Amino acid sequence: MRADIASHRLKLPVLPNVAMEVLSSSLDDGQDAARLAGLVQKDQSLATHMLRIVNSPAFRGATEIVALQQAIARLGMVRIREIALTASLKNAMSCKGSFQELMDDAWRLGLATGMWAKEFARATRRNVENAYLGGLLHNIGDSLIAVELCTREPGLREGDARYLMAVLGREAGETLTAAWQLPPLIGTCIRYVGHFAEADANQDDVASVECGHAAAVAMLQDTLSAETLVQLDAVQHLNLYPEDVEDVLTKSAEINVALESMVL
Repeated sequence: MRADIASHRLKLPVLPNVAMEVLSSSLDDGQDAARLAGLVQKDQSLATHMLRIVNSPAFRGATEIVALQQAIARLGMVRIREIALTASLKNAMSCKGSFQELMDDAWRLGLATGMWAKEFARATRRNVENAYLGGLLHNIGDSLIAVELCTREPGLREGDARYLMAVLGREAGETLTAAWQLPPLIGTCIRYVGHFAEADANQDDVASVECGHAAAVAMLQDTLSAETLVQLDAVQHLNLYPEDVEDVLTKSAEINVALESMVL
């Protein structure tokens, strides 16, 4: 499989039109909102998925949202961009087979990392959208390997599948981001989360995602604590004090609810 990745023979999903639209434009005014709603409505599965998310406990208000334009008006364009991008990318990573659960776990980790990275970026007054996207996709290669194994090696032992995801995921993610022509920062996050100090000019952005990753892992393992996070090199690089980390962690309940809504 590594040879297929290196020679670009790995079967890659197509970047969905909605994700392409979100990534290529600001989508911050009424005209763009209408365009995005129209684009989503062309894909009934995606439209249904998005309406299910916006009517979940994390986002729904007093009344049910029945149209995407209504969702945009209530939640704002920034949040709708996130939901549209996340839902469309999730739909692109289809894995119906032995390793569906592994792919879902990888996707949940990426989504949780994006949510936490956004909060760390906000705490340090950095670009929150870049942090969310970098976190969401920092392990996209793991999901891609799980999808590939569903087709190629459905009888593989789970331990061996996890090993291949760990060994090949980063390389597969870089291949996917190049094929999708994603912003360079995404490839940088894939390559350097875990050793942000090597990211040169992008150290701060990668450190935010690295903090998000650590918080996500701890949250999913029910071991989240400020005392542990504040010791991380990435947290110290961002000049976050214990009280700053405590403030970030006040978002834990909100992130938990949003995570459960967006992995639907």
